[in-house]
Amino acid sequence: MRAIVDAKEFSQALDRVSKTVKKAVFPILEGVLVRIQDGRCTLTGTDFYTWLTASLPAEGDNLSFVFQRPKDAARACGHFEGRLVLETEEKSNGKHRWLQLTMSCGPRCAQNTAFLPEDYPAMPKVEAKYTYTVNAAHLLERVERVKYALRKPDDRLEAKFTHVQFGGSKVFCVDGCRMAWDVDASLTVRQPFMVLPETLGYLKFFGSQDIAVSMGVNYLQMTDGITVIQTRIEGPFVFNVDKAVPTEFTEEFYICPKDFLGELDYMKKLLLKMDKTPIYFSSGRLSMAAASGSYSTQVQIDGESSIGFGFDLRYMVDALRQFRGELFVKMKVTSSVAPVILEAEGRSDFAMVLPVQIKRTAAA
Repeated sequence: MRAIVDAKEFSQALDRVSKTVKKAVFPILEGVLVRIQDGRCTLTGTDFYTWLTASLPAEGDNLSFVFQRPKDAARACGHFEGRLVLETEEKSNGKHRWLQLTMSCGPRCAQNTAFLPEDYPAMPKVEAKYTYTVNAAHLLERVERVKYALRKPDDRLEAKFTHVQFGGSKVFCVDGCRMAWDVDASLTVRQPFMVLPETLGYLKFFGSQDIAVSMGVNYLQMTDGITVIQTRIEGPFVFNVDKAVPTEFTEEFYICPKDFLGELDYMKKLLLKMDKTPIYFSSGRLSMAAASGSYSTQVQIDGESSIGFGFDLRYMVDALRQFRGELFVKMKVTSSVAPVILEAEGRSDFAMVLPVQIKRTAAA
């Protein structure tokens, strides 16, 4: 069997879908499926949670095979240019069957052993309940702003603490101690759901194009007609942002995030390893009682601030970094035990940090 594709397009597609491949018990599950049929070449990679496919024009015979080492094959294909000829020949040794794959482009040639395609898992079909049109770059930007407020996936953790959540016009992340969210009515989902941030990172393959997003019962599919990202979704039970965020505040004041981060960095450098001493904030004064001693510093504020509250240094640093580049960030405080909200003028994203209770003697 013999087919021809453009070497550069094939190399780019193979490199792209190989990103989904992870270590697996069975070797074929670490492969990439290549299927050439009716003038189209489709490459598929999966980790069994997310499927990624890319297609390009092809000519010649219909053929299929599974790369055994797709990332190595992608590196080899990166050195081909022009018309890439793909040829397969079935081999056997008793009950054992495989394919001999030959890739040739001009004077260059590569031969590899490939798996037969029939053992490769099929991508589940999505029967769309809801369909949306979104700009891939804008959606990725929204996700990138807030995904820091997640924990790494763990069998013991609930999905809501490890997945990016979508509800109404909000994209948000929460790990139980802090939250970050972005609001944009250009994408208002009719049914809440959750997706792993790693999968949403593949949105970069679409560039700044508008894409179609189809939501089924168990799967979400995103496509520009050439590349398809399909992933398992969790839900519909997601965190209730509106109930968690205070609607009334006792104090609102402005701080310079760059200066605030600078003073937090000073405090961080004074901590010993494994020291998780919280920081106490009161009227612009930052203080902490660490194992090595007590330390304090001052940050400039604009507005009234008399309510003192404690916070985890790491979480406040992450929240302030969400607004990097802004001259001023507004802090909104209700009480010493209520969540602290951060926002910036003209932006659609917000951050929330839960307070840490500190003994009065330590705060003093």
